[in-house]
Amino acid sequence: MTEKGKQVSSGLAQLSNPASTGGRGGHFEAHVQASFVTLMLTGGCAPCFPGWPIREIKLQGKVDGYDTDDLIVFLERTGGDGRKLLAQIKQAPRITKDNRLFREIIQRAWTDFNKPSLFTQRKDVIAAMTGPLSYTDTQDACWLLDYARCTKDEGEFFRNVAKAKFSSTAKQKKLGAFRHQLRLANDGKALSPCQVHDFLCCFHLLGYDLGRETGVALALLHSHISQFDAGAPQMVWGRIVDVVQTWNQNAGTITRGNLPEDLLNLFRKRVTSTIPAEIIRGGATSPASAIPAMGYGRSLSQAFLLGGWDEACEGDRALVARLAGETYEEWIPAVREALESPAKPIGLRNGVWAAKSDRELWEALARKLFDADLDALKAAAVAVLREPNPSFELPAEERYLANIMGKVPSHSHALRKGLADALAVMGSMPGVFANCSDGRSETVAALVVRHVLDEADWMLWGSLNNLLPLLAEAAPGEFLSAVENAMGREPCPFSALFAEEGSGMMGSNYLTGLLWALESLAWDKEHLTRVTVVFGELAEIDPGGNWANRPANSLTTIFLPWLPQTTASKERRLVAVRTLVREAPKSAWRLLLGLLPDQHQTSMGSHKPRWRMTLPEDNDGVTQQEYWDQVSNYADITVGIAEGDIERLAVLVRHLDHLPAVARDSFLDHLASPTITDLPEEKRTELWSALQGFVARHRRYADAEWSLDEEPLARIERVSLLLAPEAPRNRYRRIFGARDHDLYEEHGDWREEERKLRARREAAIKEILSFGDVHDVVEFAGMVESPTQVGTAFGAIADDGHDRSLLPALFGDESEPVVQFIASYVRARHWKEGWKWVDAVLFEDWDVTQLGCFLRSLPFCPETWTRASQLLGGHESAYWESVGVNPYQADTGLEIAIDKLLEHGRSNAAIDCVSVSLHKENPLDHVRAVRALLAAATTKEPAQSMDVHNAVEVIKALQDDDGVDGDDLFQVEWAYLGALDGHWGTRPKLLEQRLASDSAFFCELIRLAFCSRDDEGEKKEPTEQEQRVAHQAYRLLHEWQTPPGTLAEGGFCADAFHEWLAAVRTSCEETGHLEVALSQLGEALIHAPADPRGLWIDESVASALNARDSEEMRSGFRTGIYNSRGAHCVDPTGKPEKELAAKYRAQADDAETTGFHRLATTMRKLSDSYLRDVERIIAKYGAKSDED
Repeated sequence: MTEKGKQVSSGLAQLSNPASTGGRGGHFEAHVQASFVTLMLTGGCAPCFPGWPIREIKLQGKVDGYDTDDLIVFLERTGGDGRKLLAQIKQAPRITKDNRLFREIIQRAWTDFNKPSLFTQRKDVIAAMTGPLSYTDTQDACWLLDYARCTKDEGEFFRNVAKAKFSSTAKQKKLGAFRHQLRLANDGKALSPCQVHDFLCCFHLLGYDLGRETGVALALLHSHISQFDAGAPQMVWGRIVDVVQTWNQNAGTITRGNLPEDLLNLFRKRVTSTIPAEIIRGGATSPASAIPAMGYGRSLSQAFLLGGWDEACEGDRALVARLAGETYEEWIPAVREALESPAKPIGLRNGVWAAKSDRELWEALARKLFDADLDALKAAAVAVLREPNPSFELPAEERYLANIMGKVPSHSHALRKGLADALAVMGSMPGVFANCSDGRSETVAALVVRHVLDEADWMLWGSLNNLLPLLAEAAPGEFLSAVENAMGREPCPFSALFAEEGSGMMGSNYLTGLLWALESLAWDKEHLTRVTVVFGELAEIDPGGNWANRPANSLTTIFLPWLPQTTASKERRLVAVRTLVREAPKSAWRLLLGLLPDQHQTSMGSHKPRWRMTLPEDNDGVTQQEYWDQVSNYADITVGIAEGDIERLAVLVRHLDHLPAVARDSFLDHLASPTITDLPEEKRTELWSALQGFVARHRRYADAEWSLDEEPLARIERVSLLLAPEAPRNRYRRIFGARDHDLYEEHGDWREEERKLRARREAAIKEILSFGDVHDVVEFAGMVESPTQVGTAFGAIADDGHDRSLLPALFGDESEPVVQFIASYVRARHWKEGWKWVDAVLFEDWDVTQLGCFLRSLPFCPETWTRASQLLGGHESAYWESVGVNPYQADTGLEIAIDKLLEHGRSNAAIDCVSVSLHKENPLDHVRAVRALLAAATTKEPAQSMDVHNAVEVIKALQDDDGVDGDDLFQVEWAYLGALDGHWGTRPKLLEQRLASDSAFFCELIRLAFCSRDDEGEKKEPTEQEQRVAHQAYRLLHEWQTPPGTLAEGGFCADAFHEWLAAVRTSCEETGHLEVALSQLGEALIHAPADPRGLWIDESVASALNARDSEEMRSGFRTGIYNSRGAHCVDPTGKPEKELAAKYRAQADDAETTGFHRLATTMRKLSDSYLRDVERIIAKYGAKSDED
């Protein structure tokens, strides 16, 4: 895995945006993560946990508080026992004392190892998942870890590893590397032998040969996939990797329940059936062929034209009657008879009819249809499909509430889809309509598509989203014309649909149907060029978004040289691409780059037509010769359209190793031609810099598989020399990039490479100064990628004269490059000269703004704060309101910073200081902690400026401190209820215990959250403050997990429970809240402990639930149990639901045996509800468990 932009500071990596991951390491990371998703889907087990099924996979776990954050795998065996596997994915670490990647892995692992809320020692494990390990790491480091787990204690482990005849010098050296890195991770403090042993017991090294097309691990994963008859394993694996990359950029959590339906369908167990002998003996006539002879044949044919409808929808029933030419009640009996047909041509479930969409059935039934039927369908289809979905009248964020708010179409989705499906059949299979006029079905289909899409606005296109693939099949020419006309309109409806794209759980994408429709038409060679141009035009108006379905991605999928998604020949594909170059050059450029070798190594293929044409079942790609012919042609076009365009030429330099040799030579010939070499130096610099970086990277990794040989590299270097700039400010621009690692000259000791790079930068600044003055350096800072590095290098070589030229003059310049430059200059000068320089450089005539800028550039520590107080006096806000807060820079005195930050309205930064102080093992200053937390609860600072993890850590420290005032902790927990739901590692302990022990507090929350049944008359509108308080009260009641009777010191007291309950009944009856109070209490009682005498719930609680007047409490109890399951994946066999039904049935029996028959009835109702769920699941997915 690459660095992903994470810089390890003071031993801890900061939270980074997972979308920033990328590069080759990102490719390896995605494949390792995808391997676990594959194991979860196929029922496999995770490494380190034989026999443990995977329940959940968290990607980028930093947001949940994990430091070992690339992958967190949650495992669970039957019975609910759980384990976790925390993994850091690094492609090439080495187990040595000076390896930077190994240091980062151990730093993160040690941090998580010491988080009991996230990691359970001796149960959970931490793993470094790497590429293939070196021989010494496999033989020595892995042996060391395995042996640690085989020893009874640290004495045996260290004693035997030290024995020369038992161990070896190499193994002892690896142990030394572990101990060294653990000491660094522990803030420089050596660990005890017991601590080292405990850590090694839970740490694993796992090597993967993933991230390339061949390898043992990938073959095994493909074998797992093949067991499910899921199609080509390579394509399924590519789909899994694609899903993982999408989830990864959003730091998502993957379960079987939230994976895409198409992926889950591939991994459902197939049921193998054998044709019964009596059917074979009955003759060769299929059930479908007998349908026309039956009495209901014509009615069934009309039903097939409709496709489906909902009997509960008045609009559907009226349209059916109009199409049938008789009342619905007269027509439907004949269709109902078809339900008994062996062919099962039509189905009925929950009042919704659905015709079986089958070619053989259509061939049998279409002969019962006539011109009049198709004409009637035309009028009906236009009327139904032209209706926009009323949900578009709502704001995007409220559309998921459309059904509740009555914003629904006049006709059901079943009818709309059925009509679209019938139109696709009419346009694709005209021959089956034997009793209709020639071409009648195709004409009707084309006219419907034309009328429906004519001048359609964005709402109509969005309303038809899911139906567009079928409409495209119905009349490809009319469909493409409608899309082309829409693209030419102003405003373009598709631009509006792009703008409607949402993100998150409730977000929607209203263009996926259009993209799938175009993809299905691209399979036909006759439509490929038109489709390609439309995709290109769509891509150029696509603003981008979180969804993977994008026009540019569809184009790449269609033209992949190794798996083209079209029946067009390679010559016709080339024509389509050249047409795209003329019509949409920006899209063509992006497409061509994506078609170069090694750019896309996995593909799930494109959407395929259902009716229009028969595609080859085995689309195994192309021959090697065909592949290279295509690649060469695409590469030639790419080089051709880049010629003369400096920006494109610079981009293509980064792809030189992906160009075939002929195209690469042509590209270099162009760069060496006078067209380029005669350009002004300023224009050539970017190309020269890109060539230099390319050569340096390939020479640094000369042993890598992807690296070019020295011969082509030498030629590239010769061409780069022809473009080399002479002016220092152009020649040195490259070495002031933001990624130092890309500028290292050797692949070795990073400290030495960093020192050499620093020296090169300082020499460059000296040379620029020799040709000019400090103003040239400042101007140079504005030209480079990292002005900060310019300031750092200049600060390292500057003298007093340079100080006078720059300070304080540049503090008034607000341009970002200058701000970065001068801040890093000041830091570098201070680092070199110390505080004496700071005091010497300050002059009396500096104004407040200049002083503030200067001080903010110094370390965040007491020495700076003292000078801020002395120099700024009553204007300290110039420093404290905008200083970048890095508490790790302050060894002492953070209490000063906390007070000042609170004084200047920066409570979120103050919380960070409190958190870091705790991390440094300083005593908790609970007074300042409470002040900071309560101030942050009402701050006007941006929400993203708060680190919720730090805030929760401070709250946990307050909860564990006996010296904290109870009222203060009460206010803090109340203010932060939203963060104390357990996901961050703690709950509102004081508030929950107060609820459990103080009935008056519970009654007060009930009155705040719910209206009284006795309220009469017009209710006044609550104020915003009242709404906020009511919301908090409801949240606390809803999340409450400490039932009454629970003692603060632990244990359960039946007397306290009964006393509490009696007080609640009395108080809430008086205010009219008794029913809702009992219901809320019932939900909390699911957390009641088991009874010491063996019943699954304490008998005092069971007795209260069983009382005659506790119906509301029992109802809440049942609701609480049902909701406690939370989000879960659906097993097509219904096995989990069967297990829950059996569990609650057994609890019902136990309750009844103990004398609690009403509670037993409630538990049986719960059991029965799960049995109904089983029936519903099996009916939907058609799978039965082995037990059945």
